[in-house]
Amino acid sequence: MSAEAAQKAAEFLGFNLPDESSLQQARLQALGAGLAGEVTPTSLVSFSSSGVLAIIGPLPSALGVAEELPDLEGCLVVATDGGEPGKTEVREVGGRSMPVVFGKPESIEGYLGKFSITLVRDGTEVDLAKAMQLPGGAVDIVLDLLREPLIQSEILPPGYFAPSGDSEALGAACNAVQGLKGQFEKPQYVHYDPDICAHGARGINGCRRCLDVCPADALTTLGERISVETHLCQGMGSCSSACPTGALSYAYPNRVDTLNRLRRTIAQFTDSAQQAPEIAFFGGEGDFAETADFLSRIPDQVIPWRCEEVGSAGPEIWLSVIAYGARSIAVLTTSQTPQSVSVSAERQAKEVNAILAGLGWPEDTVRIVQATEESGSQWSGTDGSPESEQAFRPATYAGIENKRAVLRAAIDHLVGQAANVPQEIPLPSGTPLGEVQVDKDKCTLCMGCVAVCPAGAILDNKERPCLSFIEWNCVQCGLCENTCPEDAISLNARLVTESNRRMERRVLNEEEPFKCLGCNKPFTTQSMIQKMEEKLAGHRMFEGDGMRRLKLCEDCRVKEMFES
Repeated sequence: MSAEAAQKAAEFLGFNLPDESSLQQARLQALGAGLAGEVTPTSLVSFSSSGVLAIIGPLPSALGVAEELPDLEGCLVVATDGGEPGKTEVREVGGRSMPVVFGKPESIEGYLGKFSITLVRDGTEVDLAKAMQLPGGAVDIVLDLLREPLIQSEILPPGYFAPSGDSEALGAACNAVQGLKGQFEKPQYVHYDPDICAHGARGINGCRRCLDVCPADALTTLGERISVETHLCQGMGSCSSACPTGALSYAYPNRVDTLNRLRRTIAQFTDSAQQAPEIAFFGGEGDFAETADFLSRIPDQVIPWRCEEVGSAGPEIWLSVIAYGARSIAVLTTSQTPQSVSVSAERQAKEVNAILAGLGWPEDTVRIVQATEESGSQWSGTDGSPESEQAFRPATYAGIENKRAVLRAAIDHLVGQAANVPQEIPLPSGTPLGEVQVDKDKCTLCMGCVAVCPAGAILDNKERPCLSFIEWNCVQCGLCENTCPEDAISLNARLVTESNRRMERRVLNEEEPFKCLGCNKPFTTQSMIQKMEEKLAGHRMFEGDGMRRLKLCEDCRVKEMFES
């Protein structure tokens, strides 16, 4: 084992792994080989702060904290008590004149260098920065002393501090705010491709998985698409792992770099140690202390893998890791992991385990593990692999950026290596794999579902009334189900194991076209005419020849109206 490999591993992980046994040396050598080269850089998000701090809270507390910050030139107090709402006065604090505005803010929005605080003055909402003519038209930093902070997101915006009565947290916040003047940058963690987003179409609501799991409230809905506020995004990654289409993708490191590094690491360890490794994903700066202690006690065959944040690795990465030859996966969470990230990881682990169990792997091949638990019981050892491990041939496909392409490559390889393969594997409801089922008795082939499908899973036919379906393209977003006026569509999450069957175009419903009574040109379906006759029967406008006009194409209908 080279010293260079050990150094690369330590830099990547943030701590030193032991190198006493042959397995420990093989692990370090594998990490050194896997981490060779640099990851693709991402663009940067910039913050500019003049250091203007707003301290929000009861007047005595706010003034006391302000006195502890004598080096901050731009400091003001928003006192939630002790004065008439909307009133402004100046107080002497530690030899400084400090403006005090009375009133509890109605709302706070923004991030470091660009906070907007809304107050009510004389019954009218006013922006604090504009009312006080602050330079830059914004508050740069907010220290919220209220027991119930005004911003309630799991991950608070950069530049916003809310100790919630914790004196230790207050001390840390006071230290932090004094260094937040100047220019700052962070990576742009997430990229968004609106063209393949399944959030909505034509006013119909569809997928909202990313919105449900973002702990920083960095995502908002914009009708049929979403908006990513990159300044609020702190790279937790659960949005990209939950996104069924890949419209949201993690950028640092990107999917290609992550897959290539993992593939090389697993292959090197397997070759050196002559056994399959286990992979332990852990993440982020906030989780590091607890996780590092936990990982110092892991067995020698477990390779720790540091993500930017633990939520950034999801189903396509996990399935690829197993396809590359790993025995099992542990995803480590801590007391600091946002609840939304943990819940999302648990749901996705159930989905991936359902696929793997259907192919003969243990039902807990992917485990979500609290890093505070005892380490010994969390690892499968020699008994956690499928019966076919001795004959298992690891995948060699390189990193791919397209999420669905990675999923397909991993699934096809795992199916090809399984000893007993069922025709289909039932999956938990909501898994982004499955079929669309159509009730032919209700469907009128109006093609509304085709118009909203974001993934090209539901297709029409220009030659005849025919609705067809490509199962692999379906992400179970629900847009078609929510659009159907006849309530004829339902979803069924499953994995069809035969690749060709997943990819083929199959007919969901078709019927003979209805031909115009005037010119004999096909223009709609038999069921559509029948449905219209049922709904309009007895209506005075469609008595006599009125009903007959429904059976004319557009051209003949216009012609007959002008001739009559």
